[in-house]
Amino acid sequence: MTDESRHVLLVLNAGSSGIKFSFYQANGDPGLEPKCLGNGSFTVHHDTEHLIFRATGVPTQREEQWPRNDASPPSVTLFNLMDWIERHYGWQICAAAHRVVHGGDRIDVAQRVDDSVMAQMQALIPMAPLHQAPCLAPIIYLAREHPGLPQFACFDTAFHHTLDTLEVTYGLPRALTEQGLRRYGFHGLSYEYIASVLPRYDKRAAEGKTIVAHLGSGASLCAMHNGVSRATSMGFSTLDGVLMGTRPGHLDPGLLLYLMGERGMSVQALEHLLYHECGLLGVSGGLSSDMHELQASATPEAQEAVALFVRSVVRLIGSYAAVLGGVDALVFTGGIGEHAAQVRSAILDGCQWLGVRRSDNETGESSGRLSTPGSPVSAWVIPTDENLNMARHALRLLHNVD
Repeated sequence: MTDESRHVLLVLNAGSSGIKFSFYQANGDPGLEPKCLGNGSFTVHHDTEHLIFRATGVPTQREEQWPRNDASPPSVTLFNLMDWIERHYGWQICAAAHRVVHGGDRIDVAQRVDDSVMAQMQALIPMAPLHQAPCLAPIIYLAREHPGLPQFACFDTAFHHTLDTLEVTYGLPRALTEQGLRRYGFHGLSYEYIASVLPRYDKRAAEGKTIVAHLGSGASLCAMHNGVSRATSMGFSTLDGVLMGTRPGHLDPGLLLYLMGERGMSVQALEHLLYHECGLLGVSGGLSSDMHELQASATPEAQEAVALFVRSVVRLIGSYAAVLGGVDALVFTGGIGEHAAQVRSAILDGCQWLGVRRSDNETGESSGRLSTPGSPVSAWVIPTDENLNMARHALRLLHNVD
């Protein structure tokens, strides 16, 4: 391997309980799709940290585990990850790209991080308390330990800058709206990736009216026209929209006023309730936030949680069909969207009135198609790749490619 070929881009996708990471060849042709060298995950548990990595083209995966305790700072996790990279691979990291959940009103998807950009991202932590700080922790660590390393922030909100005024505005006093209390939307890196590959699956859908459902522990929908975001379900925060793993989705704000006024719930307790105790976990009676476990359970509470998830998605698909003035295609992505075939089928059955004709052998494992060839509205399952999308943006900026 030449010195030049050892130069790699590190892509970090940090969440509240771990990090997904990828490596991309940094010195390839800027006009070609970035070459992925491998993907991994670093999961943080109560007393352990568990790393899994699989190099591209290698059938077996590497695994390693470290002890930890609840008092361990994020820097320990990042030190272990970087140390593992140095011990196992002779790569030279020449830049790093990071998923940042909240970018405020930025239009550009990616931006090189400097002190000013960092201060602006930190100021947004109160608007995304569960996600923003974990996203920024790797940037802070690398800036301290590797001060000369170029770093790029890739914003999950930027894809939705095309929403019109009626989609971003709440029924609040205009002065509050002008202070930034509006809809931002999230999962933009995933939606942008789906828009970029949709022409390979369905040219009509790519140029037409498509509703994409990013369904996972965090879940949202996006209505696109010609690959451009026209409506999305998450709003000012990541709490709104469809039912999620531990988040409630759409709620009557009167419920929150009641809990605070009549039940004496503090802001901190309410925040914990909304981010950690609701959604599939709450509706199932605390059984699980994992869709696979809920589907395997015979308890009425588990089945109701799954059914409520399906209903919340179907309801929003109907709403976005009205916003778009029709639908040409539905696309499923994310952990649940890609792997929970029964959930997809139930959602498609609820959308028959739109013209979706679900295939009897709906698996999507070969072509990605979930609908019959003659269905007026096509349906697809397309694996998302946020890390590849981040690599595209970061390498373009690194090489100053317009």
